[in-house]
Amino acid sequence: MTVALALKLMVVISVILMLFALSLRARVADLGYMVTHWRLGLGALIAMFVIVPAVAVAIAYFFNLNPAVEIALVTIALSPIPPILPNKQLKAGGRACYITGLLFGATIVSILVAPLGVYLFSQIFGIEAQVGFGAIAMPLVLTILLPLVLGVAIAPLLGEGLLPKVSAIANKLGVILLAVSAIGLLIMIFPRMLEVIGHGTLVALAVMAAVGLAAGYFLGGPDAGDRATLGLATSTRHPGVALAIAAHVFPDNELAPAAILLSLLVSMVVCVPFMRKIGKHQAASAA
Repeated sequence: MTVALALKLMVVISVILMLFALSLRARVADLGYMVTHWRLGLGALIAMFVIVPAVAVAIAYFFNLNPAVEIALVTIALSPIPPILPNKQLKAGGRACYITGLLFGATIVSILVAPLGVYLFSQIFGIEAQVGFGAIAMPLVLTILLPLVLGVAIAPLLGEGLLPKVSAIANKLGVILLAVSAIGLLIMIFPRMLEVIGHGTLVALAVMAAVGLAAGYFLGGPDAGDRATLGLATSTRHPGVALAIAAHVFPDNELAPAAILLSLLVSMVVCVPFMRKIGKHQAASAA
């Protein structure tokens, strides 16, 4: 096993553990929260899979960017929420029911929307491109749906005394594995990231992240925590799904993975001021 493969496996294991920890605190009803609260679900759908993809198309169409960056814009816009995001959403005041429902609902929608989105983008830009449901469904089932459903199913068996301990251990272990593997992968791919920077790359990625943050916040409903949750979800997407789409649709572009991971870093930086503002607001409210 190569070092890169081992680090990728660690990432998968870490996000499964973190989502399993979250789902232990959820209820079965939370999985369908965006359906039972359809107005919130519609707002999330518009923010994530209408506004952001439209902005991605506009940026890729009107600006002369590296093709790898254009691929990153499109694939990220069609991807659901990354499994590492719920912890940050909880810190932003998001409700567990909303976070779980959004994560589950966005995953299902992405499986359906991404192949159609790739087709529409191919028609707009005049290229041959298509992606099957299987290419998108596999990483989503493994890293999101499976740990979510498993956690919800196991939670009643653990009892009130054991459940918090198991959840805390799984989350802590997942965070440690993610930190180690992320640092390792970043060191390995950093030289390739430098190759795609320039010609407005950072500005384009930052604009799409900022638009996603704003769209999610304003379409997140009346609850401040829900708005923060959707804002973070809309601006930060699942890099694994984006990489899977890029690998199937643009296999010859060797810089696309670096551009996709760069977009994740940029979106995290864009969200820093937002998280600080949320933290100050929560501190003021507590006082």
